[in-house]
Amino acid sequence: MDYQSLFKEHVNQLKAENRYRVFANLERKAGEHPHAIWHSDSGPKDVIIWCSNDYLGMGQSKKSIKAMTDSVNNHGTGAGGTRNISGTSHTIVSLENELAALHSKERALVFTSGYVANEASISAISALLDDPVIFSDSMNHASIISGIRYGRAEKLFSAIMTQNI
Repeated sequence: MDYQSLFKEHVNQLKAENRYRVFANLERKAGEHPHAIWHSDSGPKDVIIWCSNDYLGMGQSKKSIKAMTDSVNNHGTGAGGTRNISGTSHTIVSLENELAALHSKERALVFTSGYVANEASISAISALLDDPVIFSDSMNHASIISGIRYGRAEKLFSAIMTQNI
């Protein structure tokens, strides 16, 4: 099989369908949120980013930047592996304890992203149940669909419409 041609054909198909992704080359500047510089093919352009997932501006806060810098200076960078392999950073344990206290819960668990939180939580909960049935529209976020698929739920409906159930 000619893999090069196969892959090239698939890439060309994505391009023909306008589904080929080209990621924006963005340069963010501390203290200038939501302004950034887009390094486009025709040169740099000033842009405003409306989808930064930094809704509260914490990523640009001088206090947050100082805390992050202090943490890097005190602890270095990188986790060194998963919790199961190399343990959990004391800083993360402290954060989880603060979050649990804030919400009056016994424990809290910090995930790397909202996607991972949804996927792991839904799959773990559904795996614990006997014969779980989860009603979810196929247009839900990919993290929810993935969590359902990794769990033990039996069916994923194409749409939440009574005729499909």
